[in-house]
Amino acid sequence: MKRIFLFLSLFAFSTVIFGQNYPHISVTELQTVSDSALGGGNDASQYLGDTVVVTGVVMSKTVNDAHKPIMWAGARWTGYLRDTSFSTLNFSGVNIIQMDTLTTTSGMDLLDTSMVVEITGKVSEFGKQTQIEVIPSIPIGFVGGTPSRGEPIEVTIADFVNGTAPNLVGGEKYEGAYVVIRNVNTTDRNTGAVANPFSIVDGSGNKLIVHGQSGYFTKRDYKLRVWDPPVNGTTLPYIRGVIGQNSDGSFVIRPIYMDDVLTGAAPPVVSSIRRSLGVVTPSTPVDITAKILDIDAGGFVTSAKLMYRVNGGTLTTLNMTAGADSIWSAQIPGVADSALVDYFVWAQDNDGKVTVEPVDTARSRYFYLVLNRPLTIQDVQYSPFGGGYSAYNNYRVTITGTVTADTSDLQGDGNQVSRRVHIQNGTGPWSGIQVGGLEADNLVRGQNVTISGLIMESNSFTKIDSITQVVTNSTGNALPPFEVLSTSVISNLAGGTVQAEQWESVLVEYPNVLVTDENSDGNPGPNITGNSNFGEISVADTASDVPTRVELQEGNHPYHNLWDAALDSLPGNIHIRQGDYFTALRGVMYYSFSNYKLVPRKADDFVGYISDVTENNNNTVVESYQLSQNYPNPFNPSTTITYQIPTNGFVTIKIYNVLGKEVKTLVSQDQNAGNYSVRFDARDLSSGVYFYQINVNNFTTSKKMLLLK
Repeated sequence: MKRIFLFLSLFAFSTVIFGQNYPHISVTELQTVSDSALGGGNDASQYLGDTVVVTGVVMSKTVNDAHKPIMWAGARWTGYLRDTSFSTLNFSGVNIIQMDTLTTTSGMDLLDTSMVVEITGKVSEFGKQTQIEVIPSIPIGFVGGTPSRGEPIEVTIADFVNGTAPNLVGGEKYEGAYVVIRNVNTTDRNTGAVANPFSIVDGSGNKLIVHGQSGYFTKRDYKLRVWDPPVNGTTLPYIRGVIGQNSDGSFVIRPIYMDDVLTGAAPPVVSSIRRSLGVVTPSTPVDITAKILDIDAGGFVTSAKLMYRVNGGTLTTLNMTAGADSIWSAQIPGVADSALVDYFVWAQDNDGKVTVEPVDTARSRYFYLVLNRPLTIQDVQYSPFGGGYSAYNNYRVTITGTVTADTSDLQGDGNQVSRRVHIQNGTGPWSGIQVGGLEADNLVRGQNVTISGLIMESNSFTKIDSITQVVTNSTGNALPPFEVLSTSVISNLAGGTVQAEQWESVLVEYPNVLVTDENSDGNPGPNITGNSNFGEISVADTASDVPTRVELQEGNHPYHNLWDAALDSLPGNIHIRQGDYFTALRGVMYYSFSNYKLVPRKADDFVGYISDVTENNNNTVVESYQLSQNYPNPFNPSTTITYQIPTNGFVTIKIYNVLGKEVKTLVSQDQNAGNYSVRFDARDLSSGVYFYQINVNNFTTSKKMLLLK
């Protein structure tokens, strides 16, 4: 009671002292963006970066009675506001957030549903979602209350997605708003501790992710109750919640309280689908079993079918037979060598509701290969339907490959990603795989090894783990050549997409890339409260100009994007910034946290680093080729080289030692006529005389410089 009294008293003071210099606006004024701006990809608030005062109705209580957060945002308090005009439909909601949970002077942790409050905060964007960052030193003002949080806005899934593409113009109007969607079915169920436990789908196939930000709808550590996402195909008469938007533009719905999701009849539950053999040889029949249950009261499974085909041919239907413990079975006849057999299970209950497992049979099917030879890594990794799972997932196999990265190369991020080992069998797609377990720590780059273990998916990444045997066949082997790919091949494709998935764990090279974003997950600078930086940069090759991710934090090298403020002060470290260039970037293809990413291992995976090539035209006309003397000279450890070219051309600037050996390429790209400067960082070279040479069109010249350490 004392805190509440203090909270209300401070509010009277704050409106006089603190709020007087800030604009007082409504939620709708804060959020409104024109259709033309949205159509052009700009969804940021016109008040972005400003401090404002906003009055609104609280839609979600900050903490429960045990003082645990209801809507999770890490070590931050968060919730949602609604415009005080309940008749307002568009741009009526916004996320509010306090960037810590330690400061209680603001009263953020006292907010409860249907309170009318006045909040002073800075307008910012998290990904593509507008939020108000509450200023902890300015207490939130309690203005009054309403009988309830008001009726939700009636919307459909089609308001947020057109086919598979986000409806950026229509959906943005409901960002942060409290909505209801009626008469949908559930899909994409995931019973793990994941952010998105299920999705909803309408009769036209439009799909919207349900985000488990609320502790009542998650299985993650901050859960507020024991809960499982509904079975795929369950009817939801309605689902209510606030609308969020991810950094890729896609929308999600976030139910808040337990009564925000009404569950109807559920279809049968199909689980534990297994085949009798791990490795299938020609002409050998395969028994397929599945556990099938009807979880509705008094319900029962009426029939089940196994649907299979060989090499993509005609679909064959087999009736499954019920056995003990709700295990249903059928047998696929033996087929010829080198065949691909894929299959799925269909089941129906007494209400006529049907389950198909996997749900999306176009993108994901169970399958196996029929082979009359030992398995290869390519066999184990092959996943042709876009689901990302191996045909040998949860089966024990023996495979052979050469170690392309060991634990001295990939040391992890010191937090959620541990050290890793990868092996590869030759070249081409599907030729690499991760090795897990303690046994992997003993493997060394260049070893050719035969490994026996269990194939498993770990965070949507295939690996061989639970190792029972490692045989070293030879050491010091040459590694497979890098697979040269355009950044457009990987891009920002979804997990399991065959175009990207086939290069998982393979050595890959991106040629001629520019750094398009110093930090793929936030603003430049350290990973601190209010800014996310997980050591990932975005790069695009100059041919395609399509960006993709490169992970810097996990390798053993000096390159960084300042995910930690101390990195710039460590000797030998190199801070990569937007606009930097590499003749080539190399590494192992990885997938984590919903993104494919290239992970360089050591410094030699960064080829031809060009730092800060700057065009300095200033509207001047360049009439001749010139290469200026570097400044400063002598230098330690960096110096700047300026040059000018009067016509467009392919420019190379290379550094040579006194023996004439090339030691670094600074520039290797097409450039327009103009004045340029490039920084040369020589911290990895020894003291001495060096020469730098420019080649462009038919012009060549050199100059001398002195490095003194």
